[in-house]
Amino acid sequence: SGWLFMVKAVVLDPDNQFNVERTLTKDDVQKLIKTCVDRLLMSASPSLDTIKMQVYFDMNYTNRNEFLEEHKRVLESRLQPVMREITDSRARTREELEGLYRKIVSCVLLRSGLGSPTDISVVREATAALQSVFPQTELGTFMSLTKRDKERQLRELTQIVTGIRLFNKECGKGGEGIDNLPSILNEAIPSATMNIENELNSTRLFISRYTALIERQNAELLEEPEPDMLRQAVINCRQHEPSLRFY
Repeated sequence: SGWLFMVKAVVLDPDNQFNVERTLTKDDVQKLIKTCVDRLLMSASPSLDTIKMQVYFDMNYTNRNEFLEEHKRVLESRLQPVMREITDSRARTREELEGLYRKIVSCVLLRSGLGSPTDISVVREATAALQSVFPQTELGTFMSLTKRDKERQLRELTQIVTGIRLFNKECGKGGEGIDNLPSILNEAIPSATMNIENELNSTRLFISRYTALIERQNAELLEEPEPDMLRQAVINCRQHEPSLRFY
């Protein structure tokens, strides 16, 4: 991805004199490679920093739906070993069935993300909630289901148990290990917003100063600071500003 951005930037830069209307010759390709490598090795280069910013944004920014889908995919991937142990279980003895039930409780907690499956008080609360809708005596019926139906029931049990725990927390009768997200967000969002706003103001100030320097250079035909470096710095800041607004 980084190379693609770099190649595009080099080819489209008129100073490099690449003809985008025709296929690149062997010499063009060698020149392109050399120019890209030279740029990547440059130090204190606003132009390179701009490309890095583009790459970072392209690789890290997603809209809300994409973010949620990726989170869901990662969660499912991490839960696969636990899910497999449950759906493939052939528990028969009392001890084995109790072990299977504990694994179901752990799976419910891991999928919900509300509390640690190693916290005794959290496990105790989740177990009580699960027993109210899925007592251990139901394991025989559960084990007779197909793998797909077992997975579906595990997802449904997670939703039900999570709902019970959230309801109990709201009533002040439970909710062990469940963070107070509204309170956390009410504190974190203004702080994050202030940091972004400060960075935006700083970036706008740099844009104003760099632009004023360029205008002065043009009016007085000055050669310091280096005009191209100054132009690159303005481009960098102007790209930085909308990038900050996205976050």
